[in-house]
Amino acid sequence: MNGLLIGSENGVAFVDSSWSAHDEAIREPVGFLAASTRGVYGITRSGALLKRDAAGAWEEAHPHPVSDEVWSFAADSALDGRLYVGVSPALLHLSADGGRSWKACDGIARIPGYETWTFPPPPHVPHVRYVSPDPDAPGAVYIGVEEGGVYRSADDGETWESLNEGLYWDVHTVTPLLGSDRLYATTGNGFYRSDDGGHTWTHQMRGLDRSYTLAVAVAPDHRDLVFAMAAATPPPGWRRNGTANAALYRSEDGGLSWAQLTGGLPERFDSIVRVLRCDGALVLALTEAELWVSEDSGATWDRRLAGLSGAKALAIV
Repeated sequence: MNGLLIGSENGVAFVDSSWSAHDEAIREPVGFLAASTRGVYGITRSGALLKRDAAGAWEEAHPHPVSDEVWSFAADSALDGRLYVGVSPALLHLSADGGRSWKACDGIARIPGYETWTFPPPPHVPHVRYVSPDPDAPGAVYIGVEEGGVYRSADDGETWESLNEGLYWDVHTVTPLLGSDRLYATTGNGFYRSDDGGHTWTHQMRGLDRSYTLAVAVAPDHRDLVFAMAAATPPPGWRRNGTANAALYRSEDGGLSWAQLTGGLPERFDSIVRVLRCDGALVLALTEAELWVSEDSGATWDRRLAGLSGAKALAIV
């Protein structure tokens, strides 16, 4: 790891190997970051797509790639220039040229049951909450819809396969594993695992005493080592109780059982961990105000940064 980029209300900060943060040239709020073969891309609050090259220079890749509200962003590391933006109302936009041009994957609107998708807060408009390129099939992609389930396309978003048997449909993340038929999903009703490419799912909650699961990370060289954040209630409870009552958990058997992580972490997080990343033994947990770091696969933790303002995105560079 050469460093990290953190997107927040203050723009983008570069965090070096000594865990010191340095402001980059972008001062507009940035809520999404994705590392790609061409560098790191970011999406600002105003909807502009920015690109950072290997030398650390930023430029505008597109002034406004989509008109809808952005909920998710991803790059396919196996395809040069392939980017995805998930939006509300639930739709996916695709770029094959590093963000210069975009197309809407209108096939999503033809998925059977699309008209039943919803979202609890009024006006109940669903969104593509998560986008995950298939690591074993360049160009194939999974989406997680809140609330609508998991779907996969292998033809640039023209057609979609429903992968929802046994899965709670309020999906927050979907994670396919390289060289495997296994997928993980976090939902409003806990953690789910599939061992057949998403065709069937099992609910895995042993040791998870909080059911609203959100951020997840998988060790790249150990598919059974999984980290997840879970809160006690959905967002209305956070506001009512004044806390998300969230915690970090680790599974060493692919999500079949879980243990809450302590080792320097707070007993509970009042705000959610928005992003989890795992790079070997290094595990990163980003809240809106803090960056927590473990260098021993989650056994012990240190708070390396505090006082962040509305941090929402993280990329390893």
